[in-house]
Amino acid sequence: MPATDEAVRMPRAPWITAAVAGVVLAGLIVTYLAFLRGDIHDADRARAANRHLVAGDLNAEESRAVDAAATEMLNLVSFRRAQFEADWQRALDGVTGAVRSDVQSKKQLTLNAMTKGKFDLDGRVTHKALEGPVGSGQKRGYTVLVTIEGYRSTAPDVPLQQNFEVTVVHQGTRWLAANVSNIGLD
Repeated sequence: MPATDEAVRMPRAPWITAAVAGVVLAGLIVTYLAFLRGDIHDADRARAANRHLVAGDLNAEESRAVDAAATEMLNLVSFRRAQFEADWQRALDGVTGAVRSDVQSKKQLTLNAMTKGKFDLDGRVTHKALEGPVGSGQKRGYTVLVTIEGYRSTAPDVPLQQNFEVTVVHQGTRWLAANVSNIGLD
């Protein structure tokens, strides 16, 4: 039986698909080598430049600033109804500027909510990290990242995680929180 043209002819669809896949693969390889590989080298250089910035390598002033930021944030989220005035004063003593004004304005609102809900507020610092220095001259300070798990005494197993960017400034012999931003999770 003689071979017909249709029996000998191979389908073209698989070859076209393979050719398109090959062109796409070549494009991805070129994109990786030309653009993405450079970003990896930049990241490696940045990592190498910041290698000295591990937690144990902070100088004494940086360590005090990081600890102060964590302490002041903990003070701002920890209040007991039985000792509310003392706890509130402790929180006020650790802040300055606009943060102090904000804290002062929320005193009665906070106490009313705690009294009505019959709960105390407590917190635990889970992470703290130095972001970098701010200011110059007489006004020196640091920006610190602080993560806190806050609790109500009525629901101690339901923490509320809060992430803060805190600017602490050195005033007199103390580090005070001068700016606080709540950082949301994306």
